[in-house]
Amino acid sequence: MRMQMTVKELVRQNNDKRKSLTPENQEYYENMLVYIRTNALKSERAVEEVLLEMLDHLLEAQREGKKAEDVFGKSPKELAEEIIQTLPKESFKETVDFVLEMVFTLFGWYLVVGGIIPLISGEDQTIHLGSLLLSGILLIASVVTLLFFLFGILKKTAFEDKKGKSKVNWYLGFLFVLFFIGGVGANFVLEPFGPAFTISYLLQFGLGCFFILAAFLFKKLRESK
Repeated sequence: MRMQMTVKELVRQNNDKRKSLTPENQEYYENMLVYIRTNALKSERAVEEVLLEMLDHLLEAQREGKKAEDVFGKSPKELAEEIIQTLPKESFKETVDFVLEMVFTLFGWYLVVGGIIPLISGEDQTIHLGSLLLSGILLIASVVTLLFFLFGILKKTAFEDKKGKSKVNWYLGFLFVLFFIGGVGANFVLEPFGPAFTISYLLQFGLGCFFILAAFLFKKLRESK
């Protein structure tokens, strides 16, 4: 029955079932959950299936009066590493779909945000191809770098106390603001270069909406598997 469930349904069921855990067991399990999920190269379906199996096992043990440590041991990080080693890697097709979803989302919002002022003013816009490509590359590189830091930090601090995790949240917020300011500032600092052409004020905004819609469809396609 579980094999017929989509990844989204597996995640939703996990979220619902975790509410039945005691606070102590919930903290133990969720630390492992974060640690395992931050391995982005592993199959998303395999990750969610094994996490749900672990949760079912823990809930059954909890009904018998046992704690998470009694079930999984006192070294959750070592157990999580062993589990990660057994998980298959994400397929090439799924990886490509995810990358396209991310690229379309970023490029779509870049075009939409950049096209708001021309849309309001009703003025056509001059685009420099070199600047456009460089901005797109910088945007994608910034987000990939941010995600790399995000996953790395979350994995490193998965088993720390609440005080340590609170510091991490502030650090991640600072990184997000830093990357955002850097990405926006680059458009003002860099001189336009490359072949120039004029596009309708409607075209840029429309293309942005098209890419966002395409990203949404990619997301729905991934979640339906």
